[in-house]
Amino acid sequence: MKRVWLVAVAVSVLLFAGGIEVGVSYFSDVAKSTGNEISTGEFDIGISRDGSRYYDDYKLFEFSDLKPGDEKTISFYIKNRGDYPVSRISMRFNITDAEKGELSAAEALVDNTPDEGELSGNLVITGFEVKHNGQSTSLDGYVGKTLAELNNSRITIFSGKLAEGESVEVSITLKLSENAGNECQTDVSRVALSIYAEQ
Repeated sequence: MKRVWLVAVAVSVLLFAGGIEVGVSYFSDVAKSTGNEISTGEFDIGISRDGSRYYDDYKLFEFSDLKPGDEKTISFYIKNRGDYPVSRISMRFNITDAEKGELSAAEALVDNTPDEGELSGNLVITGFEVKHNGQSTSLDGYVGKTLAELNNSRITIFSGKLAEGESVEVSITLKLSENAGNECQTDVSRVALSIYAEQ
């Protein structure tokens, strides 16, 4: 009898427990987040002659018919077009000297390198200035040097914080030395500027 009674109690407990499980009701909800992304922003600078429109590759200057003593100023802007501040900007001159056509009669008398020009060795920097947020910085360490001396040298022109959308103005004044002789006649210096920015 005890056995039957234990079996009956066990069956009752199982049915009761099963009924609770089956009979439980509760609210539920699900929230989803889809389409999530992690990405990087763009680090980008551009150059301009006048600060109105910026390019990745752009001819900034051309001077012709210089004579000894002439001065010309190269002015251009560098803008942070990216999503991060720029902390440092540097530039490098890459200069190729050549003869522009045949040697003139006066040049032929003194030029011992008829396939190579001498112009960059006579183009002297007389002013080098960078402006940012109304403040001007003179890079006097380069004043008095020739383009030939600075060829392929990396020059730091800005250190600090150039915020997104801000620009710096660079002015470099060059003078054809008064001592430039006939060896510079009909010469050409092809100047490529590379501008480097760092985060």
